[in-house]
Amino acid sequence: MPTDLPPLTDIASAFVFAGALFVLRFQLALHRLRRESGMRTGFDLADFARVRRPGTFGEAHEPERRHAARQLYVGFAFLVIGLCLFAWHLAQPLWSPAMPGAGLA
Repeated sequence: MPTDLPPLTDIASAFVFAGALFVLRFQLALHRLRRESGMRTGFDLADFARVRRPGTFGEAHEPERRHAARQLYVGFAFLVIGLCLFAWHLAQPLWSPAMPGAGLA
């Protein structure tokens, strides 16, 4: 592996951290959206499903709903990539002896 690349654990940590920040941005956007649309502020697990349905918060708040949904999708994508990289790093010693060319991380 080239020496100018950071270790795999640092890359995975960066992906998980960025994903957590995007999920936090989703929470903040959802809080603002609920406050502006007159709904009760706070956190509800149903918000994860509600933000994906068009027109849930009214037609006037559709751009804010799409923004919150984008934050959620990007956050989950970064979290999944980061966790997959961590899993790859942790599982590498398991398959390295079995596969001669598997030492790619």
